[in-house]
Formats: sequence, structure tokens, C-alpha cells
Amino acid sequence: MSKKVRIIIVVFLGIFGVHKFIDKDYKMGIIYLFTGGLFGIGWIIDIFKELFGKENNNNKSLMTKESISMIDEGRLPNIAISNLNLSKDEICHYADIGYTFKDKIITTGYTGKSSGVSLRLMKGLTYRTGGSGGKAIRETQRTTYKGVIYITNKRVIYSSTNECFDKTFDKITSVIEAKDGIILQIGSSSYSIILNTHSEFIKVFNMVKNGGY
Repeated sequence: MSKKVRIIIVVFLGIFGVHKFIDKDYKMGIIYLFTGGLFGIGWIIDIFKELFGKENNNNKSLMTKESISMIDEGRLPNIAISNLNLSKDEICHYADIGYTFKDKIITTGYTGKSSGVSLRLMKGLTYRTGGSGGKAIRETQRTTYKGVIYITNKRVIYSSTNECFDKTFDKITSVIEAKDGIILQIGSSSYSIILNTHSEFIKVFNMVKNGGY
């Protein structure tokens, strides 16, 4: 989502907590919805944050405007990468920040008729004593891992603290563009990677794969 669209959503729909739901902060989204953006105060603060707040550098793309323009015109940029060990005739055409993630279903409590007691001992661990008939409340907990994905004229590389791969094009089964990233199928393994420049990734991948370098 672009910064401009984000600002429009916060200004016109923020009082209903729409931006909180987009950010997957459902609890705060419900609070905004039923309190009119914390009685208008939270909404106004969020507008000022969007208009005058500093951009989060962790989400900033590594791709320059010039590189993106070249890709959109059907040309491959040559990107200088100092921390990537390339062979003598290898050229990097794409490099950007990407995030992989893992979802885990956790029990946060119980609801319904029950005479028992539910105690949360620690994060992800709940102890239940006595009673019956209670219904477990489960939530999805997502953990994200930051990395960098590259496309050279020979291979696709993903470097991260969680999982990594380094594959030539013939080893990649399929590449699918998603709403906010890409899905790479490599043999029996599937990688969902969140990318700001996922459209450019697909274009570069196809150009290189089809010999456009």
C-alpha cells in the first residue's frame, strides 16, 4: 500500500479503525470502531503520525526509483551489491528486503459456561483447572523474519535469520505473485515472501529466465 493511499484511509476511515484492521491490530480496531477512534483523540493522533511521522526505514525498499523505472520499461538494471559473493561474470539485477513468516494457533483463554479457572502461565501456555463446557479462544500468532532477496543473471538468493535458499532458475518450480508479495515453489518446499516491489521481482525473474540479460 502506498503512503498516499494509507493517509487517505486514516483521514476518512480512521475514526472507524479501518487502518487498525489493515495492520491486523484487530483488538484496537474494535475499540476504535465502538469508541469513534478513542473519542476522536486516537484518530487525530494517528492522522498526525501519518502526515508528519518519519518513515520506518525497516520497511524501506532497497530498489531505487531509477532501477524500478528501468524494470517497468523492460530493461534490467545492474545493481552493485557489496555483501553478495558473485562469480566473475555474475550480475545482480534485483535486490530488496523481504519477510517470511510463520503462523501459530495459540489458546488465549476460554469462554462459555464453566466453573473452572483458566490461568495463563506464560506466553503460549495456559493451565485449566476444574469445570467443563468452556470453549477455547484461539488466536493466530504471526512471527516475521526479515531478509533480503536477490535475482542475478544465474540464480535467485534469499538470505534471512530464519531460512535461506540459493537456487538456479531450473530448480525453481513456480513463482506466483500475491497481493503483498510472492510465493516461490522450489521442489517440495514453498516460500511466502512479503515484498514491497513484488511486481518488479516477477518482471525481472521472467526477463532473466527468458534470456533478457
